[in-house]
Formats: sequence, structure tokens, C-alpha cells
Amino acid sequence: MPNVEKTPRQTIRVDKDLWDKAGQAVGPRNRGEAIRSFLRWLTHETDELPERPPRPE
Repeated sequence: MPNVEKTPRQTIRVDKDLWDKAGQAVGPRNRGEAIRSFLRWLTHETDELPERPPRPE
């Protein structure tokens, strides 16, 4: 049996430049967690807005 994830995959459309900048800000493997954190805040699951990484120099 193939590796089954516990949550279903969702597909979104994002401009490549924005996707790349997000990867630079949070790391390429952390974009999903950043999106999930924002969605939790957006849907009132939490009152904590995700922490924004520092501006690149």
C-alpha cells in the first residue's frame, strides 16, 4: 500500500515569484505549515496570528 497521508492534499494556484519568496521566508519545507497557521487564524480556530519572519536585508 502506498504511503497514505493523514490529511488530504489541497491544490492552490500561487504566482511563482510569491511561492519562491515564501520559501525564502520560511524555508521551502515550511510553506505548508505557514499556510495552515494562517488558515487556523482566518477561521477563528486560534486568535494567534502566525509570526511573520524578519524582512530580508
